[in-house]
Amino acid sequence: MALTKYEKLLFPGFLLAFQVAFLILFGLLVQYDETGAGAAGDTELTSVGLANNLSGDSRSDVALKLTSAKKITKFYPMFQDVHVMIFIGFGFLMTFLKHYGFGSIGFNFLIAAFVIQWYTITGGLFTFIDQAHKGMTSFVININVEKLILADFGAAAVLITFGAILGKASPFQVIIIAFFEVMFYSANEALNTYVFKAADVGGSMTIHAFGAYFGLAVSTMMYKKKVTKHPRNGSVYSSDLFSMIGTVFLWLYWPSFNAAIQSGNAQSRAIINTYYSLTGSVMATFIWSMVVNKDHKLTMTHVQNATLAGGVAVGSIADMVLQPWGAILVGFTAGSISVFGYNFLTPTMEKWFYIQDTCGVNNLHGMPAILSAIASAIAAGVASIETQGSKVGYGNSLYFVFPGRAPVNVSDSLAILNVQPGTGRTAGTQAGYQLAFMCSSVGISLFGGILTGFIVTYLRAFQPTEAKDYFDDEIYWETPELMPSNPEHESVDSPDDDSNLNCCNKLKQQKSQAATNLGAEGLEMKDIDFKDEPRRRRSPIVMVSSTV
Repeated sequence: MALTKYEKLLFPGFLLAFQVAFLILFGLLVQYDETGAGAAGDTELTSVGLANNLSGDSRSDVALKLTSAKKITKFYPMFQDVHVMIFIGFGFLMTFLKHYGFGSIGFNFLIAAFVIQWYTITGGLFTFIDQAHKGMTSFVININVEKLILADFGAAAVLITFGAILGKASPFQVIIIAFFEVMFYSANEALNTYVFKAADVGGSMTIHAFGAYFGLAVSTMMYKKKVTKHPRNGSVYSSDLFSMIGTVFLWLYWPSFNAAIQSGNAQSRAIINTYYSLTGSVMATFIWSMVVNKDHKLTMTHVQNATLAGGVAVGSIADMVLQPWGAILVGFTAGSISVFGYNFLTPTMEKWFYIQDTCGVNNLHGMPAILSAIASAIAAGVASIETQGSKVGYGNSLYFVFPGRAPVNVSDSLAILNVQPGTGRTAGTQAGYQLAFMCSSVGISLFGGILTGFIVTYLRAFQPTEAKDYFDDEIYWETPELMPSNPEHESVDSPDDDSNLNCCNKLKQQKSQAATNLGAEGLEMKDIDFKDEPRRRRSPIVMVSSTV
């Protein structure tokens, strides 16, 4: 049943209520940290040598300001890259649906903006645990550029979930899903920060696994049999090209995503390992895509997605000592898993387990994240300060890669390096915590996804989309009258669209003329298919074949 014009106003009204609530919470809780302080707290130094002419508190204050300035210089370039991935990479990657381009990139924009504000609150509230532990009585959420990166990471998790339900959830449902997911995501992230202390620099477990399985759980609750082989659930030539824009942006900037919150040698390793892992997944994609295709041709779905699997699979181990060959191996394995997942697993999940995964997030994010968790447990088990026997030496960077392995009582020499007290874990114990956190991420995401999916599916107030309106921009967007999107009106002879009629009449005349010209040469013209074929990655073209 179509929404009335008054019912459609309920959604913007709901967004307005959220924005007012966020404004109040920001006013009460959120403030700049020392890097954003005004006037007396300015971080700009006219001369670094000024510190040498000061003493006591003044000298310490100048040193703090210098450190703050360095943080901005360090994090902002990485923040820019991650920001591009969220708003351009994810947005355009989802534009492959032939009648849902506006919804894919438009709602991606809305979701990311909503989550950035909401995560700033929820993620900040969990930092109060640390503030209470330090004996603080005034609780505030301090914001700097590093926190902006973490907010973008939260948006990435929700956008991965959006990929699983793309085209099937109304914008009202999507915002409610984002609202609940960010709370579960923040809780899981806090568990790792204060309990598991698992190494996950690129967020394979925190972001990719969580977002993928939360989305699959929601999708399962929203399952409708009518969606199977839906005529609009497919792409055309132009929509696949737009989707490749997202793929290329994500592929180019993924090293920054995995290295953004690290520093020193560990950050350098994260960039290098991600770089080579991505090349491995590209090689695997082009090899196996042609192998599994029945006509031994490349499949654009594989190229759009599986080429990125190396960035996910190396996420948890990006800052570890893998060596370039190890990074390539991880990427190649992830790309292979992703291609086979798209070709065989996704249809099986939909047919037998009632899991409909529009973008195939299990293949791009879910399974590569599990691979990353397993690899991180292996790498953690052989990590050591010095190289000896089967152990891999990290030096003092061991405590930055695995914070839980730092000693409980930090020596002065380590304190100078800014090593924070840990729990003094052994290599084997740390390996166990890596796997435990993976189980936590999957478990919390499935529980949260099922609960959220139940709420948005069975509460009609959130305006669930009817199956007949799936994958259609016209329900919520003002669209140009280029192609009719309703399957009942997809005939090229639609009297409501003169431009389509004229275009198709011209094509019919060209076909007739071509048949006349080629008839004398013994050539036969095949029929023109003016319909978009669901799940077929090609546009309507005129084909000729020679008769034997």
